[in-house]
Amino acid sequence: MRTSPVRVLRNAFLLLSLVPGLAFAQADTGIFQEAWKTTQRNFYDRRLHGVDWKAVRLKYEPEAKAAKDTTELIDVINRMLGELKASHTVLIDKNVYKSHFACEMSGKQPLQAGLEVVRRDGGWFVGAVLDGGAAAEAGVRKGDRVFAVDGESPEASPHVVDAGNDRGIPGNPHFFVEVKKARPVTLLLQGTQDEASLRTVTFQPARGNMIEASRHSVRVLEEGGLRLGYVHLYHFLATQIGDIFSTAIHGELKDCDGLILDIRGRGGSPFVMNRVFRDVQRRWKKPVVLLIDEGSRSAKEIFAHNWKKAKLGPVIGRRTAGAVLGSNFMTLSDGSVLLLPVVDVPYLSGGVKLEGIGVTPDIEVTEPDMYTNGHDLVLDRGTDVLVRRVREARTRDAGAAAGAEEDARSAEGL
Repeated sequence: MRTSPVRVLRNAFLLLSLVPGLAFAQADTGIFQEAWKTTQRNFYDRRLHGVDWKAVRLKYEPEAKAAKDTTELIDVINRMLGELKASHTVLIDKNVYKSHFACEMSGKQPLQAGLEVVRRDGGWFVGAVLDGGAAAEAGVRKGDRVFAVDGESPEASPHVVDAGNDRGIPGNPHFFVEVKKARPVTLLLQGTQDEASLRTVTFQPARGNMIEASRHSVRVLEEGGLRLGYVHLYHFLATQIGDIFSTAIHGELKDCDGLILDIRGRGGSPFVMNRVFRDVQRRWKKPVVLLIDEGSRSAKEIFAHNWKKAKLGPVIGRRTAGAVLGSNFMTLSDGSVLLLPVVDVPYLSGGVKLEGIGVTPDIEVTEPDMYTNGHDLVLDRGTDVLVRRVREARTRDAGAAAGAEEDARSAEGL
């Protein structure tokens, strides 16, 4: 029986893809067959995107049988899944699922380094640093080039693990710097293309998650004599995210002149998405800008599309991932989890198909986050735009007030 859209939206999520370190305790080629069959039975498109799925199995089966270790086997399976050219299509080890994705679902806080790295243009760069996390406190900065993790290159380091990259859609692969023990992590970083900016950063991992990072992100930016509220919602997965945003705009940020809402990174639940959207639409009446990038996935993309349609404020950053399918988790016999898309969801975006397309910002930041010397290019641009909009709004308000006063004087003269 195929899963209904309603059930998918209740029990699953437009995902987050928070699934690093694809590896089993012991390679089991039987999982190859099980993954193939489960995909055949549950993939949202009965035609499997026109792919001859039996031929795909025959193509990859010899490689699966010849895999020398777990890493090779998982690579084979995920390359097979990549033939479908669909988002949210990946095999997840049961321990990885529990220690990462489930922690965001439940609110648990495991030991974390608190950063992601991205592989692009032949190098490895810091793609995200969690607010309030260990890496952030130690001075690791977005855009830093990563030359080594605990003395090994990122390619060779066992601490640099897959963050759930969909093989079937384009994009720069993201990785987590993972820790399993409470021992220091040492990174060799370079902030600019000048070799003089090369530095070593050592820090002790700390307990945390993206929920807490969202909470720590809430702050007031002083810019050009204005007070700008800022909040980064790292995902829309947990109900606590909606609580954090609501508390921020009614509390610490309520008297700010404008608001920067940052939704870069991951996806989440349409229910959390809708709650945040309603809070902005109904309760925030001052200028606001939205930040997105290629890491904004799934529910975040629907959010950005609907934001543009409602004309709530400028969308700034980079085009989103185009990873917009309703997905579900399928537990296999060894406890591993196959994440599969089980329904398309254009009805959440007013009938507009976003899978494989994404959302283009109103104001695009074309420079990549590489060698940025600690600058967040998207945030910098968003701040500039918001300052201008706040000042424009004040000018309009002053003009309207002057006009009203003149009308009142004219009425008195009559």
